[in-house]
Amino acid sequence: MDFVVLDVETTGLSVERGARLIEIAGVRIRDWRLNHDSIFESLIDPGCIIPITITALTGISNLTVKGYPPVNEVLPDFFSFVENTILVIHNAPFDLSFLNHFGLKCGLGRLTNAYIDTVEMSRHIFRYGRNNLDILLARLGILVQSRHRALGDSIATAQAFLQMCERIGKENVKRFVREQADWLESL
Repeated sequence: MDFVVLDVETTGLSVERGARLIEIAGVRIRDWRLNHDSIFESLIDPGCIIPITITALTGISNLTVKGYPPVNEVLPDFFSFVENTILVIHNAPFDLSFLNHFGLKCGLGRLTNAYIDTVEMSRHIFRYGRNNLDILLARLGILVQSRHRALGDSIATAQAFLQMCERIGKENVKRFVREQADWLESL
């Protein structure tokens, strides 16, 4: 199986309320190894003011994204990068809502990739407590280089995914694969 672990950073929590993408990243896992030579990373100019709360969390400001391409120039390359892979995402409904919304808006359509939500895997392995990314990383002893940046979170999620795959057995990973249609029907 070929995976791309992805993460997005946004101007807010809800695409339905007008939040936009400001950064996207993905890292490929091939043969159960993180492939540092196959990475996608891009800042995105959202065409709006980035709230100070988001800048405080991510370090991404209006000045940071100045001169970077808008979403309609970034997404085609990203959709090509993830083509024919299983996506691995921590809290998949959030990231997929943005990617599918802007994919449709840019004329690319929705992503059709199957995906694995590492929140679901974490709930299966650690049957107690919360399963946000910070808690999952702490449970697994993973240190993050750039938390709340798309590439840093993608790499950390990839490391968590690989550790969880070892715990459950690689042969059992398929039971966590979901189709986009499953997610869309749950909305």
